[in-house]
Amino acid sequence: MTALPTPPSRTEQVFDAIIDDICTGRLTPGTPLRQEQLAERFNVSRQPVQQALLLLRNQGLVREFGRRGLEVAPLDREFVSHLYDLRELLDGYAARLAAERRTDAWLKDAAEVVRSGEQAYAESAFARMISADVEFHRTVVEAAGNPLLTESTGVMWRNVQRVMGEVLLQGGSPAWVWEDHAAILDAIEAGDPARAEDLARRHAAHGEQLILDAMDGRPPVATGLRPM
Repeated sequence: MTALPTPPSRTEQVFDAIIDDICTGRLTPGTPLRQEQLAERFNVSRQPVQQALLLLRNQGLVREFGRRGLEVAPLDREFVSHLYDLRELLDGYAARLAAERRTDAWLKDAAEVVRSGEQAYAESAFARMISADVEFHRTVVEAAGNPLLTESTGVMWRNVQRVMGEVLLQGGSPAWVWEDHAAILDAIEAGDPARAEDLARRHAAHGEQLILDAMDGRPPVATGLRPM
């Protein structure tokens, strides 16, 4: 008998809702987070709100301020650099393993994610772009077949999702992001671990530059990965 999936707890629901608000800019850096207001908004007691905020603090998305208060953590260049250094390593490793372990069913699903992201880009649907981008990289991690890698990338991608939201709100996403994804998928499909890893690492490095340029008010570069 197949077990039914466990429904998300109230804490998980509140956690995801606050994440969405941070990533879409509804909660901007420095915004105070009041337990009473959040509980009223989400129609829950204060306990799941308190637990969700503690998780968000542990993951670096909110921080303490004042006396026993919390606020949305601001972004800074050092944090982005640390985050993307880690992403470059983990994304490259995941792409290498995916090229060795991919299946036909996985390739079909991954291609659909890329098509979804390209469509979202064409329609300037920012929320869908972020969702599809994160889903593509999570899909690659799943193909790697390493449960510890899946766990390790979870917190990282929460922060990447937040950072990506900031960039889209400031100036949008360039077309090369999805061109890069298509190139990474091609290398995985071809069963070329070295190329898949190289492309994934270079993509992460370009992503870091995109974030830093946006933070400095510079327009995004027009090109991504170069043919090799």
